[in-house]
Amino acid sequence: MIRTRAWRVWFFCCCSISGWCVAAPSAYAASGAGAIEDEQSQSIHRVEVAMLGDVDRDPVLFERIHSLFPSETAVVLREEHELDQRAVLVPQRADTVYVWIRVTERSDARVYLAMSEQDGQARYLFREVRLDSGLDEVGGETLAEVAHSSARALWLHEQQSSRESLIAALEREPEASPAPATAAPVVAPSPVSARDSAEPAQHRSSKRAAPPKFLLGVGASGMTHSSGTEGWLQEVGAFFAFEYRGRLSLRAAVRYLIPTDFGLPPARVHLNGATGELRGGWISSDPSRIRVRLEGGLGLLFGHAQATIIDEQPQAHALAGQDFQRAYAVAAGGLELPFGPAWVALGADVRVPLRTTSYEVGGQSGASTSCSLCPGGTLEVGVGFDPTPR
Repeated sequence: MIRTRAWRVWFFCCCSISGWCVAAPSAYAASGAGAIEDEQSQSIHRVEVAMLGDVDRDPVLFERIHSLFPSETAVVLREEHELDQRAVLVPQRADTVYVWIRVTERSDARVYLAMSEQDGQARYLFREVRLDSGLDEVGGETLAEVAHSSARALWLHEQQSSRESLIAALEREPEASPAPATAAPVVAPSPVSARDSAEPAQHRSSKRAAPPKFLLGVGASGMTHSSGTEGWLQEVGAFFAFEYRGRLSLRAAVRYLIPTDFGLPPARVHLNGATGELRGGWISSDPSRIRVRLEGGLGLLFGHAQATIIDEQPQAHALAGQDFQRAYAVAAGGLELPFGPAWVALGADVRVPLRTTSYEVGGQSGASTSCSLCPGGTLEVGVGFDPTPR
């Protein structure tokens, strides 16, 4: 009896140990597979890297960065020769982390990161890196680590910088030669250190100096405005725009006057022609938000009128077609909604004719039709581009 119980106990222990040995590797394998799937689900889909400044001292810097990302992440090198602030503030693709690495001096580097959420909201991260030994092998490895860890932190919503701090960092970008720093940055004794950018101080706002930037734009516009007895005139055409520093604008426009008819007893007048305008003005500088535009300028209407007698009068008869030119001043304001490099704008303007127009009918005295103020509105669609060679 005792032997039977002993055999039962021994058999039970063997079965338990065997079951544990089989179950443990299975559970470990399952947990390992789950961890791999979770890591793959958090991988960045695409990373685009632009390297600017004195990066030639490490010719394999991009390969260092590429090797740190998993194979599921597409890492692409973009050819850029200067920092495009519009591209930094307005990232295009929602599945991409954009990285700009700018080595400003032998011992300093800046890393800008930006990405766009599915709803179009942009998020940013800015790092300043101190390279005590320059961009040698140690500096290149650490700079690559900073780029990799920052891209992952931004993708996983672990860290980000405010839009204001990013704009302040972009404004501090050196032009031809960087100004000497007022104070040396505090760094740890390690060869390389990285830190988030600080919020801009209030006294910096009085020293805003964005780098010179020229932008060209072309597009189409349509407008309507009141013109006294002539009624509401409709014009469609094209324009060419030039912006300086994102603040000052100069634009030239040529438009076709859609033919219209209006009554001028005892005649009915058929009017067509074209207009040309030259405007200068000011626009708000943020290219990623709705911009305000204020403009003023001069224009010239080239008109052709042909009268037809509609009321029978003994001495009234139609004359040959009448050509005229009417100069005017214009003041305008509007809102510009950006869509990447393109925009749609709505505006209101007031024309002030600098001379009146009289339409002559044979046997009758001329009738003046021009009003002193001619209000109207404008709708335009345009696209801009940077003419600077890259």
